[in-house]
Amino acid sequence: MELPETGLPPPPEFPEPTSTEAYIIPTLGLHQGTFVFSYLSTFLSYITPYDLPVELLRDAFHTRVSFLQLILEALKVESGYICLIAIFFLISLIPLCYTIAWGCSKPSDDDLNAGPTVDAIIQAEELSLEDSLKCRRGFLSLTLQIIILLLIASVIAMFVTNEQIASAIDQTPEVVRSSLADVETFLRDTEQQISFVIFEGLATTVDRIRSDLEEIDKLLGEPIQHHLSLFTGIEIIFETIMDISTSSNNLSRRIFLLQETLARAAKISYEAEYRLDELQIQLSVLQRQCSYRDRPLCDTLKIKNFEESGLIDKIRKLQSDPVLSKLLSMGEAGKNSTMKLLTQELTVARSIFRNYRTELKNSTLAPKENIERHLEELSNSTLLSTNTLSTTMNNLVKEVTRTANFSDSFFDYYREIGDGLWLTGLTATVCTLLVTFILLGALSCGCCHSDNKAGITLIFGAIVICFASVALSGFAMVEMLMGAHGHVFICHPLYDEPNYTVLGKLIDKPGLIYPVEPQNGIIDELMKAADPNRIGSMNVPLSKAINECERNKGAYSTFQLQNLLNVSSIMDYRNYPGLDRAINDLTASEAPFMGFTTQIQAILEDMLTDSDINLTAFRMDLTQLSPDKDVVTFIDQLQRVSAQIQDVATSSRMTTLGSRAKRLQVSLLHPLEQLRGDIVYHLTALELQLSPWATQVNKSLIHLRNAQSYLDAESAEVCHNKSDQFRARLKGHFEAYRNHTNVILSDRCASCRPLFDIFDAMRMLFCHHIMDPMNGLWFSSFLCLFLWAVATPVSLMMSSTYRRLEMLSGKLQHSDSNYYGRGGASRSESQRHSHHHQQQQQHHHHHPQHESSSHWSTQRSVSVHIAAVKESCTDDEIIADDDEGGQDGEVKYIEYEYIELMFDADDPTKYRECLI
Repeated sequence: MELPETGLPPPPEFPEPTSTEAYIIPTLGLHQGTFVFSYLSTFLSYITPYDLPVELLRDAFHTRVSFLQLILEALKVESGYICLIAIFFLISLIPLCYTIAWGCSKPSDDDLNAGPTVDAIIQAEELSLEDSLKCRRGFLSLTLQIIILLLIASVIAMFVTNEQIASAIDQTPEVVRSSLADVETFLRDTEQQISFVIFEGLATTVDRIRSDLEEIDKLLGEPIQHHLSLFTGIEIIFETIMDISTSSNNLSRRIFLLQETLARAAKISYEAEYRLDELQIQLSVLQRQCSYRDRPLCDTLKIKNFEESGLIDKIRKLQSDPVLSKLLSMGEAGKNSTMKLLTQELTVARSIFRNYRTELKNSTLAPKENIERHLEELSNSTLLSTNTLSTTMNNLVKEVTRTANFSDSFFDYYREIGDGLWLTGLTATVCTLLVTFILLGALSCGCCHSDNKAGITLIFGAIVICFASVALSGFAMVEMLMGAHGHVFICHPLYDEPNYTVLGKLIDKPGLIYPVEPQNGIIDELMKAADPNRIGSMNVPLSKAINECERNKGAYSTFQLQNLLNVSSIMDYRNYPGLDRAINDLTASEAPFMGFTTQIQAILEDMLTDSDINLTAFRMDLTQLSPDKDVVTFIDQLQRVSAQIQDVATSSRMTTLGSRAKRLQVSLLHPLEQLRGDIVYHLTALELQLSPWATQVNKSLIHLRNAQSYLDAESAEVCHNKSDQFRARLKGHFEAYRNHTNVILSDRCASCRPLFDIFDAMRMLFCHHIMDPMNGLWFSSFLCLFLWAVATPVSLMMSSTYRRLEMLSGKLQHSDSNYYGRGGASRSESQRHSHHHQQQQQHHHHHPQHESSSHWSTQRSVSVHIAAVKESCTDDEIIADDDEGGQDGEVKYIEYEYIELMFDADDPTKYRECLI
């Protein structure tokens, strides 16, 4: 809910929790490194049954089936594994079968022994066979070298993977302990962060509410004042009335000057009236003293007194006018003067309006104390509501601790199994390496021209391969079953993103490993075990929880912790009737604004009534009256009459009377005339000031009446509306607290990512650090089996080749030295030297261009025995005949003919024979 804008600084922000960084799993580096044999999981997926027999696994887990039944049922769905095992077994039998077949079908050596006849052509074939056998030996030697290199690579792979498995097994206790420690850290951190968000958010909300209550004069009183001032203009009206007071002072000053002038004029008029009366008496005496002849002229003389002119009456009437007296007293500084009363009432009204904020703050002390008391109760209630969460988290921490203690006793047995696996793998690796060394030793003997030893070593190596192959195949089968089934039954469910179907069936819902199917999944079961008194359920699928944690979602929303801690209920002020009533009781009163300008209106009305005076009539009357002019006219008349009077005495008396009248006019009537003009001026000025003043008073009175009418009619509604806005502001703090808390708990608080990191680390450890090297171990063993299956026939063929070369070489040496006797041998040797010399000459003569040619153009001389004494005789008979001839004294000679084979165009298939 959006809070209304005010001139106050923004409220404090809600604090956000800080997650701990003390997790161990990310520091172990389980994701580092290259997992070479991960590709085997793809291969295993092709031979894996599409749907795992989860029911069979359930029965096996609960020991409802015997081991034999388990094997028979497994055979029905593991045809791929059976085929793979059969292949391993058949390949392991290849060396034995071939060795037996080779031993049974070994050819006799008669073809290489001396026959009854030693034909020349046969001897040439033996020489050609020797070259062929040497070529075969080279090819087989190269093939065996390649096989040995591949075997060495496979042995290295076996050694590396075996060490990786051993290292991962040794690392497993540390990873498990670190995982359990991280789970404890996560539970404590989650409870701490959620409590921090709730309590710190509530504390911030309470501080905001208390701050608003302290600033109620600014948040509630000032808006009311501003609204009423804006719609009534009361402040401007007050300022206007103050201007009226100033104008009234000026008006009173003008009336005061008028009164002073009237007083002076009245004083002079009194004396002038007396003197004018004396002058009139003297004129009457003079007229009686006039002669009969001058009497008509004397009777024409006449002077007006003040009573006839009415000047004194006008001055007196104006001087005693009550309106002027009121207007004069209006600006006086007296205690009961109108301006004094107006100023006092205006000050009181302005104070009431301007001090409304302070009055409001003082009048709402009781409701504010009531709200403070209920806020304290809300804080205590919230603390009690979070005890369920704290208890559940503490119980879960205890369960994790018990699991850690149990795992410590299990790890000893686990290490023993790991040591046995490592020792078995090391033994298989060493045995494979020894077999490889036997083959390598045989190859070395062949390179050192120890053909007899090489052949025997190769036969020994083949025999060893026969037995080692069977043993290694058993080892590979066991490793394959462990690695492949580990991948199928564990790794595949763990990496079956994002549905985790098999994992859900096994441990979540239907939860086949449980004796009784859980109603809402494993998470609800764990929570129920931690808090048996919990009422609500947490229907959170395991796959959803894993995916949400992978996306760094908050634990509160992921695991539906609102069933443990109903934050919405805690943060809803409507669930606390006392607090809601206390807030609703907080309201602003409109009483100070009701009729608070009545006295000012009455004063203004009186002022407006007092201003109703007709100064124009006074001014017009005074303008028409002029005693000075009357006296001046009388003096002129007296002078004209005096000039016409014949009687000197009368004329003299008239002159004297004129002089007296002149002195009266100069000394009294002329100043009185000036004062009359001043009175007319002041009346005119007063009239000019009084009219705008009365208009201003009238306007101010009208505005004040309208303002007061608006206040009487609308101030109650304005106060009610502004009070509603202020109460909405207070309640809006609870709404903001609830919205902020929901957002924080859903997204940025107590992220369950560490749980996914633990889950990912465990499957990474088992699948990539253990299962992948285990699959690599049996795959390397399979390569060794395959290479042994290839190396066995190669070794036996090399052994046969070595034997035949050795026998052929021995026969050729025997033929040259022993078959034909000493004489024949000497003759033969001399013939060979002669033949060699002739061959070199013919070679240099016929083929000078081939002095440095390739092996195809190399000259060869083949000595062939083409004539013997008896074609059918044997070597022994030839020797016997030779002995007999020697006894008879007859020397018999054996003739040898040598044929030289000349090659044409460096082509060994094109040759011609030359008899030497």
